[in-house]
Amino acid sequence: MEAAEIEKTEEWKENEWNKWKLKLEDNWKQKNECIQNITKEWNVWMQNMQHKWTHYIENMDEPHKSYILEKSLTWNNADWENWVNTELKEFIENDWQNWINQIESQLYTLIEDKWIHWRSYQILMWLKSDWKHDENIYWLMKEYIEWNKPSKVQNTGEWLKWKERVYKQSLEWLNWVQNKEKIIENIKFSSWMRWKDDKNKIFNQWKESFLNNLIREEQWNSLFNDKQTLFLR
Repeated sequence: MEAAEIEKTEEWKENEWNKWKLKLEDNWKQKNECIQNITKEWNVWMQNMQHKWTHYIENMDEPHKSYILEKSLTWNNADWENWVNTELKEFIENDWQNWINQIESQLYTLIEDKWIHWRSYQILMWLKSDWKHDENIYWLMKEYIEWNKPSKVQNTGEWLKWKERVYKQSLEWLNWVQNKEKIIENIKFSSWMRWKDDKNKIFNQWKESFLNNLIREEQWNSLFNDKQTLFLR
């Protein structure tokens, strides 16, 4: 290790640590946008739902479409209304539940896997910075190789400064991680549950409005062409 690395002042080294912490905080803010991203996904999903169930016959797989059309050949409006309020309603609710389960799984994966990987990567980048890596190697070699006997120990003043600084930074890092983990736990449980409950209410309002509108406009009449096609098979 070059002498210049050892001779850098404690003030300079502390300043480097503080700059790294500021950058770390910026990186964290980017990582902490998962709820906002889920909100964007929610808006896209609602648009897709509106289109999907407005064109529910077109979106059915062929076997199920044939089953519905054949079963409905003798249906009147009351039969269609019953189907909308039971089978179609269940289809829509299943779509919602499947989507929520998928998003929840993605969120928990982010928390359990990506967070651990991300925080490990952040501290590793700090420890691998040129001057920090060289300094650590220098003093570790002193401790375990050169100072293998008490009589060989010398220049301990700078070594003690290094030990104290490493200990202080380790505590700061641990406190930072613990504070962020509290935020993540809040996202995982409190914020996510509130978000899910709020969206569930909006979804139920949309679902009831959509189904009521479908019944009011008797939109199953648009299926007549499909019925005629079925007759010709």
